[in-house]
Amino acid sequence: MTPIPLPAADASERSRLLVVDVIRRRALQRLYERRNAVDLLIQSLEDYQRARKSATGRSLDFSAARKCS
Repeated sequence: MTPIPLPAADASERSRLLVVDVIRRRALQRLYERRNAVDLLIQSLEDYQRARKSATGRSLDFSAARKCS
């Protein structure tokens, strides 16, 4: 990732807004990349759960919530 040169204090409002826009776009791109990684992880866990269910005949419950007994 290339660094973003910050505009000088006397720079126009437009140039400052362009820099902010670039920063926001990069942040949004990182969020989409993370979302994609999470989607792939969820899909892998669901595939694993289906494979285990068909192999053992019973379901494994994956949950983000901790189970209390």
